[in-house]
Amino acid sequence: MADLTPKQRRFVEVYLSNGENAAEAYRVAYSRTCPDATARANGSRLLKNANIVHLISRAQRAAKKRTDRIVDRYAINKEKVLLELARIGFADVTDVVNVVEDGETRRVEIKATADLSEDVRRAISEISETTNESGDRTIKVKQHSKLTALQQISKILGYDKPTPQDDGAVDDMAGDPDPERIDRGESSEGG
Repeated sequence: MADLTPKQRRFVEVYLSNGENAAEAYRVAYSRTCPDATARANGSRLLKNANIVHLISRAQRAAKKRTDRIVDRYAINKEKVLLELARIGFADVTDVVNVVEDGETRRVEIKATADLSEDVRRAISEISETTNESGDRTIKVKQHSKLTALQQISKILGYDKPTPQDDGAVDDMAGDPDPERIDRGESSEGG
């Protein structure tokens, strides 16, 4: 196959890295200021070029092989992803730190990582220590975002989709001898 031009190669590179948006890839490779319609049309046209299609297909196959190796290496599956998100989403900061009252003062104690369970350790995204000019140490313990984890859990479990209200209306309509009365605006009490 004939080699691609530098602009065609750039188009393929951007197309594969931007979620396969052909219009945006065209803009980056060819003309950042072209109108939307032109970018869409020319991006679509480039996706019909046999050399470009071949290179995209080859790159996608290679990416799938790399992804499959990672999935196999770490035995990634839906349950493991859900477990990891649950560790984050349901983490309790008091499993890591403790506020201790000494009379009228309070201080924060951080538990030793060796004493933390695997679930608690996996919910931590960062532990850092800084020392200021006067020698005071500050230890920072940061957890992954609970909100993000809970949103992802909800999405995986389908909780983010609206559910119909079970108010008995469907059952009432199924047993109604004159269901069209609702369309007429009549009530069931004798409408």
